This record gives sequence, C-alpha cells and structure tokens, in this order.
Amino acid sequence: MNTHLSATARRQWLRLSTTLAAAAFASIFHQTSWAQAWPTQPVKIVLAVAAGSSGDTLARLIAPRLEEIWKQPVIVENRPGAGGILGTETVVAAKDGHTMLLASQSSFLPKYTQKSLRFDPATDLVPIAKLIEYESVLVTNAQSQKKAKSFAEVVALSKADAKGLFFSGTGPTSIFNISMAILNQFAGINYTGVNFNNVGAMNMALLRDDAQLMINTPSSIKAHVDSGALVPLAAISKQRYANLPNVPTIFEVTNYRGYLPVLWAGMVMPKGTPAAVVDRVARDLQTVVLQEETRKKIETTLSGTVQRSSPDQFAKQISEEMDAWKRLDIKPE
Repeated sequence: MNTHLSATARRQWLRLSTTLAAAAFASIFHQTSWAQAWPTQPVKIVLAVAAGSSGDTLARLIAPRLEEIWKQPVIVENRPGAGGILGTETVVAAKDGHTMLLASQSSFLPKYTQKSLRFDPATDLVPIAKLIEYESVLVTNAQSQKKAKSFAEVVALSKADAKGLFFSGTGPTSIFNISMAILNQFAGINYTGVNFNNVGAMNMALLRDDAQLMINTPSSIKAHVDSGALVPLAAISKQRYANLPNVPTIFEVTNYRGYLPVLWAGMVMPKGTPAAVVDRVARDLQTVVLQEETRKKIETTLSGTVQRSSPDQFAKQISEEMDAWKRLDIKPE
C-alpha cells in the first residue's frame, strides 16, 4: 500500500487540520471569554434546607463577598422539601449557567436511599469546591441525662424499654440520619427515627423530649448546651474538639475504628457547566473563604474548618465517600 500522500491529499489534509485547529481554538476562546465575562446576570445559590441552618448561614456569609467580585447580585434561595431532593432537583434542571447548589452529603445520599430518584447526583452535579467540614456530636437532652449519664448508660437505657429511644432527624436522605445508622451498626442503640423538615424543628423535638437522641453541629445547639438543656455524649471524630474538650470521641466510648462521616458543605453546579466557568467559580470561592477575616468568622460561627479545595479534589472526595456508602450495609429508618 502506498503510504505517501499525493500533493492534493496533503493540501486537503492541511486544510482539514487547520479547520479543526481553528474550531478547537474558537471553542477554547469562547469558553475563556465567557468565563471572563461571567456572570452576566444575578447568581443564585440554592439551599435544599430551610433558613437558619448551618448551610444557610454559610451562604449568607459568603454571598456579599461574591457580589463584590462578580459585580452581580448573589441571591440565596431556600428550597427545602423531600429531604433535600427538591432543592437539588431545582439546580439539576437549571439551564441559565448562573444557578448553583450549596450541597452536603444529603445532596448525594438519595442515590442510595431513594428508588425513584429523577436525577443522578453522581453525574448531574459538577463539584466546584468543598468549603467547610463541620464538627458534629451525638446529643441527648437533660431529661435523659438524669437517667443515663454516659454513652454506655444511654445504650442500656435504650434497651430497657421495648420502645427504645427516639432519634430526631431530617429524613432518610439526611446525613444526620445516615450518620446515626452508621454509628448504630456498632453502638447497638435501640432507637426509632422521628423526622422533621428542618434543623430547628429537629432541635426542638429534643428539647421537648419528643426525642432523646440527635446528631448535629455544636454551633447549632450551643445556646442549649450552655444552658444545660442539651448534653453532648460523643464527638463524631477521631480527636476531641478544642471547643468541647470534655466530650469524648466516638472512638473513646466504643471499640469502633471504621469509617466516620464528616459533615461538609460545598458548591456544585449543573452538568454541562463549561469547565472555564467551573474553574472561575472555584477560584473565586477559595478567594472568599480563605480570606483571613472571612475564614475566622465562618469557623467561629459554624464550628468547622474552612477547606482548601479544587474541582478535581472535591470530585475525588465525593467519589471516595460514595464508594464508602456503597460498602456499608446502611438501612436508614
């Protein structure tokens, strides 16, 4: 076979190569130009939780700083419902290139807890950046503390009555509920889940003794812990928290040494968002949350640690965590 191209064929190949290169350059130039011009309209940060939650507070802390950078209004929109699925669906369906979701594990867990989910969070959401990892604690109330003063005694108390204890959560797709299910694989607490639409109602159930157990962030319950109405039993961590030095870790009160869910919040956008825009948003988010004054305010207000993150790092972390969920025999209530 003749491996040499004719002069005509070489000219045709050259024209084709030039055309393809020009098209590729135009595409890159278009994406870069769009990213530089972005945003061209107000930006919406959707939260799948009600106002007053840790995520809501975080969004409202960073929105004014993002407005300064983007020169466009940044609107925080709460769309709670269906255990967080409603707000996530809103972002998955968005086609304006200016809508994003302040996500948590609860945005991705429905893939394993819902049979009729209309979207796939693993493919329909594009990770932008993890913003914060929260502290979390297993909590009881003062009424229960009078009967059981330690984690081991709470376990025993739950088994003393066939009805057991009630766990205050926000639904089977919630990281709070999944965390409890994971912990209970080795804790052996006899409990039944009672679910609410928001964290405020979840807290109130524990305060009223309608429930006796809950997992939440220290910042969300600080006033009630300070008053003695709520009592942390264990930090969901390998090490004690500096702001709760007398609260033992879950590793200290049990023999468990396996996977621990760490609550986080991070920004995601819909599938199809141009890579240049993803990089632009990630870069601007890091500029905001890592600025010293803002970082200190976020960490002090929300009992967490601000994260250095990139789209690739965040995507890898989400993938690894979803793999961990698949390996666990989770049976959420």
